[in-house]
Amino acid sequence: MDRQLLEPSRMDGTLTSRYDSAGRPVALLPARCKLGRHTLGHAEFRAVVHGGEAHISCLACATDSADHSWRLAATAPVPDRAELSEERYFELVRHRAQRASAAAGGHGA
Repeated sequence: MDRQLLEPSRMDGTLTSRYDSAGRPVALLPARCKLGRHTLGHAEFRAVVHGGEAHISCLACATDSADHSWRLAATAPVPDRAELSEERYFELVRHRAQRASAAAGGHGA
């Protein structure tokens, strides 16, 4: 059995938020899956916050054995509302996709 499948992935970053026009906090979730394959606005995903961590899973990627869940530290109280953000997590998505490609034997640009 692959030990990597048994161990949780490392923390990917910190959950960020913004304030709406009424001054209410809004959590910002990655708009792309951790592997960079899917836009989460068009694919099914699950977001759960528990124990100071936000886990955002792309359900399309969950069917293979890849590490498909974002793990983001929730360092402040988590807002009641959330939205997807392409900009906030762009670098994390780009680096994850490059590492996944390299691990699969792909060639980077």
